[in-house]
Amino acid sequence: MRASVRPVFLAISLCLLVVACTATGATDGSDQPSEDRGGLESARVFESNDPLARACALEPEWLVRIYRGYGQRSEDLTFVHQKPNFPGAFGLPSHSGPWDYLQTVPLVFYGPEYIRAHGAPLTRAASTIDVYETVGWLEDVDLPERGGGLLGEVLKPDAPERPPKLVVTLVWDGVGRNVLDRWPDQWPALKRMEREGTSYLNATVGSSPSITPATHASLGTGSFPRVHGVPSINYRDRDGRVREAFQGRDPSLLELTTFADEIDLAYGNASRVGMLGFKSWHLPMMGHGLATPGGDADQLTLIGGEEGRLSGNPNFYSTPPYMDGFPGLKRFAAQLDRSDGKADGKWLGNSPLAMHDNPAWVRYAERVLVTTLEREGYGSDEVPDLFFTNFKISDIVGHQYTMDSPQMREVIKAQDNALRNLVGYLDREVRDYVVILTADHGHVPSAERTGAWPVGNGELVSDLDRHFDMTTGESLVDQSTSTGLFLNFDAMRQLEITGNDIAMFLNGYTIRENWRESELPRRYEERGDEQVFSAAFTRRQFPAIMRCAFGSDKPPAGVGG
Repeated sequence: MRASVRPVFLAISLCLLVVACTATGATDGSDQPSEDRGGLESARVFESNDPLARACALEPEWLVRIYRGYGQRSEDLTFVHQKPNFPGAFGLPSHSGPWDYLQTVPLVFYGPEYIRAHGAPLTRAASTIDVYETVGWLEDVDLPERGGGLLGEVLKPDAPERPPKLVVTLVWDGVGRNVLDRWPDQWPALKRMEREGTSYLNATVGSSPSITPATHASLGTGSFPRVHGVPSINYRDRDGRVREAFQGRDPSLLELTTFADEIDLAYGNASRVGMLGFKSWHLPMMGHGLATPGGDADQLTLIGGEEGRLSGNPNFYSTPPYMDGFPGLKRFAAQLDRSDGKADGKWLGNSPLAMHDNPAWVRYAERVLVTTLEREGYGSDEVPDLFFTNFKISDIVGHQYTMDSPQMREVIKAQDNALRNLVGYLDREVRDYVVILTADHGHVPSAERTGAWPVGNGELVSDLDRHFDMTTGESLVDQSTSTGLFLNFDAMRQLEITGNDIAMFLNGYTIRENWRESELPRRYEERGDEQVFSAAFTRRQFPAIMRCAFGSDKPPAGVGG
């Protein structure tokens, strides 16, 4: 029935030996952020601001991940923060980068009838993009070949010959391995699935930016952003405008079909395919719906703002009518409010309804999820069905309070309870199922714990414009992101400024310059001369960086995870 596992040169240019000496200890040899400030101050000042030299000196694995995530729609200029620096502000971190602590994610397959129990996580390499081929294999569908591999060890030797009736793919948004390690006692249900299923301890996203739309597209298509066309949250379209990915819940940005698109077609659109999420950025893990040639209106439900309104997009998808006015959110919020002994409309200082950042939203999402599976009959017949869901709450908590916060602890606990309840429902009602749990990226530890500097993009852009005497009221930057800049080329031409000029400025940009106050914050007083970036470089410089690092325009096979 299932095909056998298909079998799945490292040339380092001498220029690496030259540029490796351009920084006085630019990296510390470890890819984990330091637990404290120790060792950061003496090793974070570069002697050269040359973009090629700085980029070529990056770890080869980081360059490979950046290469995989970079395409024609990406930022015009890319920067790589000095680890563990991050974009954002103290207490309001963002994430994106090639480092292991943002790249390494859980990847767990579970299903008592189908999935082998390994007893402990496997240490072999695996990637988000491997899910594509593995699900096609489980569902007995020969998918178009992509970049991922087959995780053949997930299947029990005595598994049924028939495909599982239902595969549920679940993303804990922002819950990389570093978040699980931070809160090791809050996810017993997932730990049981790791023991009784197949789990990959060293699974990685594999591309940078490590960010929601890109990783969900990689999960669905089995390819990296350079191929599937979704590099980040923002992208530059063919007309030169900077736009947000999947605006209007339109899937057309995604250039490849997903495994759900292909499996649904293979079964004559008889498969039930659906998704519950919070953002249109989650769409590419499911697929195109009616935008797929020959496809049908797969089910889409997205959870909205304070009222938790549920909606979709009838142009490409269908949404069950009972989602309008779906109950439960206010009751869950009231219960959470009272859980601290006071009915004051707050939980840990904030309104439970103001933002998707607390266990009330987890319970609401769980209720919508299980109701959808039950009422829509997912897994109720022999035709394989596919359902996708994203628990965005954990990611929002990481941004608003950091991964070290009590909010993160409680949300991980709540999401684990929801996972336990989902598996309980599937055990009772479906039996022939597989659950795949993963994450789209890790999160950023608090600056207090690591000594990181939060790079404020607003101050950076103001300093850049001031440095190059932008006095017209315009900016040299159309838009800044967590990993780079979309540049204003008209303004650059008027001032005769090149992308290399801007990259040189950013490579020299320091903590002191990024802070508006006269005195640096406590613990940073002696660190003002540190450059905030390991490297900044332009799109045009990227091929030369690859040749410097690898001896060719693209990385060799076998490098990068």
